[in-house]
Amino acid sequence: MANAVLDAKHFHDEEAAYAYLEAKVWPNGPICPHCGGYDRISKMRGKSTRIGVYKCYQCRKPFRVTVGTVFESSHIPLRLWLQAAHLLASSKKGISSNQLHRTLGVTLKTAWFMSHRIREAMRSGNLAPMGGAGEIVEIDETFSGTLEGVSRSQYRGGGASSFMNTVFALVTRGGEARTFHVEGTTTAQLLPIIRANISKGSLVRHVG
Repeated sequence: MANAVLDAKHFHDEEAAYAYLEAKVWPNGPICPHCGGYDRISKMRGKSTRIGVYKCYQCRKPFRVTVGTVFESSHIPLRLWLQAAHLLASSKKGISSNQLHRTLGVTLKTAWFMSHRIREAMRSGNLAPMGGAGEIVEIDETFSGTLEGVSRSQYRGGGASSFMNTVFALVTRGGEARTFHVEGTTTAQLLPIIRANISKGSLVRHVG
């Protein structure tokens, strides 16, 4: 079923990708993100014009539907962004940057950038820091996935964690929980997440 969905034209054709996003963002027609106008807007169709560019003749500025979205100011084709968003949203067990890199045929750095932006957009608003003065926030990391296809020598050489997805969890005692897919469990990789999500004054305990 997932493969059938990914056969849709907007996942493989750039013009179709822009038409798809425009229908979602502008159901009643294009709106200028600079001045809010919608009356005097025309699509630019010159041979050297980028796909999906419009011009507002009220403020005289060009724009595309990607302005104000996670796709803005990106050189990555929109069709790949849509594929990545679909894969991240539809995968029940999550999808790592490594998987995204292999599936989309982009560099690992690009895959990490895309997944990070999309996951930030999926956050439910501006989340307040967890915990607070005197409250306990427990942290732990775990591994998910399967070791199917991994040989005994590979397992012994790299350990189970080398072949599975790493998940880092923050849990306020008696309160909310947050999980993050991470590339590793070093202090340098986990500390930024802790600082961004846990309120100063909280008691942080590692339960692993």
